[in-house]
Amino acid sequence: MHKDEWENFNLDVVSKFENLRIKILYDSPYALRSLLFYHIIPQFSPKNIFIAVYSDTMQRRLEKTYESMARISPEIAEILGKAKIIKIGSNDSISFGKLQHSIPMDSEWLKTFMKILEGLSDRDLMLFHGFSLLPRIYGESSLKYVLDLFESIPDGPTIISKSHRSIYDERTNMFINMLYDIILRIEKIEDVGLEEFYKIGVTQSIVMDVRPGFSRFKIDRSGRLVEV
Repeated sequence: MHKDEWENFNLDVVSKFENLRIKILYDSPYALRSLLFYHIIPQFSPKNIFIAVYSDTMQRRLEKTYESMARISPEIAEILGKAKIIKIGSNDSISFGKLQHSIPMDSEWLKTFMKILEGLSDRDLMLFHGFSLLPRIYGESSLKYVLDLFESIPDGPTIISKSHRSIYDERTNMFINMLYDIILRIEKIEDVGLEEFYKIGVTQSIVMDVRPGFSRFKIDRSGRLVEV
Protein backbone atom coordinates (compact mmCIF):
# COMPACT_ATOMS: atom_id res chain seq x y z
CA MET A 1 0.00 0.00 0.00
CA HIS A 2 1.46 3.35 -1.03
CA LYS A 3 1.86 5.90 1.77
CA ASP A 4 -0.37 8.49 0.09
CA GLU A 5 -3.25 6.02 -0.01
CA TRP A 6 -3.64 5.81 3.76
CA GLU A 7 -2.20 9.04 5.14
CA ASN A 8 -5.22 10.47 6.96
CA PHE A 9 -4.58 9.86 10.66
CA ASN A 10 -3.42 12.71 12.86
CA LEU A 11 -2.44 12.55 16.53
CA ASP A 12 -4.76 15.49 17.18
CA VAL A 13 -7.55 12.91 17.19
CA VAL A 14 -6.47 12.03 20.74
CA SER A 15 -8.36 15.10 21.97
CA LYS A 16 -11.60 13.39 20.86
CA PHE A 17 -11.07 10.36 23.12
CA GLU A 18 -12.65 12.00 26.16
CA ASN A 19 -15.40 9.88 27.77
CA LEU A 20 -14.75 7.08 25.28
CA ARG A 21 -13.41 3.54 25.62
CA ILE A 22 -10.19 3.12 23.65
CA LYS A 23 -8.32 -0.09 22.85
CA ILE A 24 -4.75 -0.07 21.50
CA LEU A 25 -3.48 -3.11 19.60
CA TYR A 26 0.28 -3.09 19.11
CA ASP A 27 3.23 -5.15 17.95
CA SER A 28 5.89 -2.77 19.31
CA PRO A 29 5.93 -2.09 23.07
CA TYR A 30 8.31 0.82 22.46
CA ALA A 31 5.92 2.59 20.06
CA LEU A 32 3.00 1.79 22.37
CA ARG A 33 4.70 3.56 25.26
CA SER A 34 5.42 6.57 23.06
CA LEU A 35 1.78 6.89 21.98
CA LEU A 36 0.40 6.22 25.44
CA PHE A 37 2.71 8.22 27.68
CA TYR A 38 3.78 11.08 25.40
CA HIS A 39 0.53 11.73 23.55
CA ILE A 40 -2.56 10.23 25.24
CA ILE A 41 -1.90 10.57 28.98
CA PRO A 42 -0.64 14.20 28.79
CA GLN A 43 -3.76 15.16 26.83
CA PHE A 44 -5.85 14.14 29.83
CA SER A 45 -3.50 15.19 32.63
CA PRO A 46 -6.12 17.56 34.17
CA LYS A 47 -8.23 14.47 34.92
CA ASN A 48 -7.84 12.10 37.84
CA ILE A 49 -5.57 9.46 36.29
CA PHE A 50 -6.11 5.96 37.61
CA ILE A 51 -3.89 3.04 36.64
CA ALA A 52 -5.28 -0.41 37.40
CA VAL A 53 -2.53 -3.02 37.43
CA TYR A 54 -3.12 -6.76 37.32
CA SER A 55 -0.30 -8.74 38.97
CA ASP A 56 2.98 -7.86 40.65
CA THR A 57 4.90 -8.73 37.47
CA MET A 58 2.99 -6.18 35.41
CA GLN A 59 3.48 -3.62 38.20
CA ARG A 60 7.23 -4.18 37.93
CA ARG A 61 7.16 -3.62 34.15
CA LEU A 62 5.20 -0.39 34.63
CA GLU A 63 7.68 0.80 37.25
CA LYS A 64 10.61 0.19 34.87
CA THR A 65 8.84 2.35 32.29
CA TYR A 66 8.33 5.07 34.91
CA GLU A 67 12.01 4.96 35.92
CA SER A 68 13.06 5.47 32.31
CA MET A 69 10.59 8.35 31.96
CA ALA A 70 12.06 9.99 35.06
CA ARG A 71 15.50 9.96 33.43
CA ILE A 72 14.61 11.31 29.99
CA SER A 73 11.19 12.98 30.31
CA PRO A 74 10.67 14.38 33.82
CA GLU A 75 7.52 16.23 32.73
CA ILE A 76 5.86 12.91 31.80
CA ALA A 77 7.16 11.26 34.97
CA GLU A 78 5.57 14.09 36.96
CA ILE A 79 2.16 13.30 35.46
CA LEU A 80 2.57 9.59 36.17
CA GLY A 81 3.81 10.36 39.67
CA LYS A 82 0.39 11.83 40.48
CA ALA A 83 -1.51 8.78 39.23
CA LYS A 84 -3.75 6.81 41.57
CA ILE A 85 -2.74 3.16 41.50
CA ILE A 86 -5.19 0.28 41.91
CA LYS A 87 -3.05 -2.81 42.35
CA ILE A 88 -4.30 -6.37 42.15
CA GLY A 89 -1.57 -8.64 43.43
CA SER A 90 0.11 -10.30 46.37
CA ASN A 91 1.48 -7.13 47.99
CA ASP A 92 0.88 -3.37 48.08
CA SER A 93 4.35 -2.31 46.95
CA ILE A 94 4.54 0.51 44.38
CA SER A 95 7.39 2.87 43.46
CA PHE A 96 5.43 5.80 42.02
CA GLY A 97 2.00 7.35 42.27
CA LYS A 98 -0.43 7.04 45.15
CA LEU A 99 -1.73 3.61 46.13
CA GLN A 100 -5.50 4.11 46.01
CA HIS A 101 -6.50 0.48 46.47
CA SER A 102 -4.61 -2.76 47.08
CA ILE A 103 -6.69 -5.82 46.17
CA PRO A 104 -5.50 -9.33 47.06
CA MET A 105 -5.52 -11.67 44.07
CA ASP A 106 -8.07 -14.07 45.54
CA SER A 107 -11.47 -15.36 44.44
CA GLU A 108 -13.12 -12.03 45.36
CA TRP A 109 -10.78 -9.65 43.54
CA LEU A 110 -13.05 -9.07 40.55
CA LYS A 111 -16.06 -8.23 42.71
CA THR A 112 -13.97 -5.76 44.74
CA PHE A 113 -12.53 -4.19 41.60
CA MET A 114 -15.94 -3.80 39.98
CA LYS A 115 -17.20 -1.82 42.99
CA ILE A 116 -14.29 0.57 42.51
CA LEU A 117 -15.03 0.96 38.81
CA GLU A 118 -18.66 1.79 39.60
CA GLY A 119 -17.44 4.94 41.37
CA LEU A 120 -15.64 6.44 38.35
CA SER A 121 -16.93 9.66 36.78
CA ASP A 122 -16.31 11.89 33.76
CA ARG A 123 -13.49 13.54 35.73
CA ASP A 124 -11.50 10.30 35.59
CA LEU A 125 -9.26 8.42 33.18
CA MET A 126 -8.64 4.72 33.78
CA LEU A 127 -5.67 2.93 32.22
CA PHE A 128 -5.80 -0.87 32.40
CA HIS A 129 -2.36 -2.47 32.61
CA GLY A 130 -1.90 -6.24 32.54
CA PHE A 131 -5.55 -7.15 32.07
CA SER A 132 -4.94 -8.61 28.62
CA LEU A 133 -3.49 -11.59 30.51
CA LEU A 134 -6.90 -12.67 31.80
CA PRO A 135 -8.19 -14.59 28.75
CA ARG A 136 -4.76 -16.16 28.30
CA ILE A 137 -4.60 -17.33 31.91
CA TYR A 138 -8.21 -18.36 32.48
CA GLY A 139 -9.32 -19.25 28.96
CA GLU A 140 -12.54 -18.47 27.14
CA SER A 141 -14.64 -18.68 30.31
CA SER A 142 -12.96 -15.47 31.53
CA LEU A 143 -14.62 -13.47 28.72
CA LYS A 144 -17.82 -13.35 30.75
CA TYR A 145 -15.90 -11.70 33.58
CA VAL A 146 -14.33 -9.23 31.17
CA LEU A 147 -17.85 -8.31 30.03
CA ASP A 148 -19.03 -8.00 33.65
CA LEU A 149 -16.09 -5.72 34.35
CA PHE A 150 -17.02 -3.39 31.49
CA GLU A 151 -20.69 -3.47 32.45
CA SER A 152 -19.71 -2.07 35.86
CA ILE A 153 -18.06 1.04 34.36
CA PRO A 154 -20.29 4.15 34.19
CA ASP A 155 -20.62 6.03 30.90
CA GLY A 156 -18.51 9.06 31.87
CA PRO A 157 -14.85 8.06 32.42
CA THR A 158 -12.23 7.80 29.69
CA ILE A 159 -11.00 4.20 29.43
CA ILE A 160 -7.69 3.14 27.88
CA SER A 161 -6.71 -0.49 27.43
CA LYS A 162 -4.07 -2.26 25.37
CA SER A 163 -2.94 -5.68 24.22
CA HIS A 164 -0.43 -7.20 21.86
CA ARG A 165 -1.93 -7.87 18.43
CA SER A 166 -1.07 -11.58 18.55
CA ILE A 167 -2.05 -12.42 22.12
CA TYR A 168 -5.59 -13.62 21.22
CA ASP A 169 -7.13 -15.64 18.46
CA GLU A 170 -9.44 -13.87 15.99
CA ARG A 171 -12.64 -14.92 17.76
CA THR A 172 -11.47 -13.59 21.13
CA ASN A 173 -10.22 -10.37 19.54
CA MET A 174 -13.58 -9.76 17.87
CA PHE A 175 -15.43 -10.19 21.16
CA ILE A 176 -13.11 -7.95 23.17
CA ASN A 177 -13.00 -5.23 20.49
CA MET A 178 -16.79 -4.94 20.68
CA LEU A 179 -16.40 -3.57 24.22
CA TYR A 180 -14.63 -0.44 22.93
CA ASP A 181 -15.66 2.66 21.02
CA ILE A 182 -12.39 3.08 19.14
CA ILE A 183 -9.67 0.58 18.21
CA LEU A 184 -6.17 1.91 17.50
CA ARG A 185 -3.44 -0.17 15.88
CA ILE A 186 0.33 0.21 15.99
CA GLU A 187 2.29 -1.79 13.42
CA LYS A 188 6.02 -1.71 12.78
CA ILE A 189 6.43 -1.49 9.00
CA GLU A 190 10.10 -0.96 8.22
CA ASP A 191 13.66 -0.29 9.41
CA VAL A 192 15.80 2.33 7.70
CA GLY A 193 19.30 2.39 9.12
CA LEU A 194 18.93 2.80 12.87
CA GLU A 195 15.36 4.16 12.63
CA GLU A 196 12.11 2.22 12.88
CA PHE A 197 8.89 3.32 11.22
CA TYR A 198 5.34 2.56 12.31
CA LYS A 199 1.90 2.53 10.77
CA ILE A 200 -0.48 3.97 13.39
CA GLY A 201 -4.16 4.74 13.17
CA VAL A 202 -7.77 3.88 13.77
CA THR A 203 -9.08 0.51 12.58
CA GLN A 204 -12.59 0.69 14.08
CA SER A 205 -14.70 3.55 15.37
CA ILE A 206 -18.33 4.03 16.36
CA VAL A 207 -17.71 7.79 16.65
CA MET A 208 -18.48 9.63 13.42
CA ASP A 209 -15.81 12.33 13.80
CA VAL A 210 -13.08 9.74 14.44
CA ARG A 211 -12.65 8.10 11.06
CA PRO A 212 -10.61 4.96 10.30
CA GLY A 213 -7.25 5.71 8.73
CA PHE A 214 -3.49 5.50 9.22
CA SER A 215 -0.29 7.50 8.92
CA ARG A 216 3.42 6.72 9.08
CA PHE A 217 5.46 7.69 12.14
CA LYS A 218 8.87 7.44 13.69
CA ILE A 219 9.97 8.13 17.27
CA ASP A 220 12.24 11.13 17.79
CA ARG A 221 15.03 11.47 20.34
CA SER A 222 12.64 12.82 22.95
CA GLY A 223 10.50 9.69 22.73
CA ARG A 224 7.61 11.31 20.89
CA LEU A 225 5.95 10.16 17.69
CA VAL A 226 6.60 12.27 14.61
CA GLU A 227 4.67 11.85 11.38
CA VAL A 228 6.87 11.23 8.34
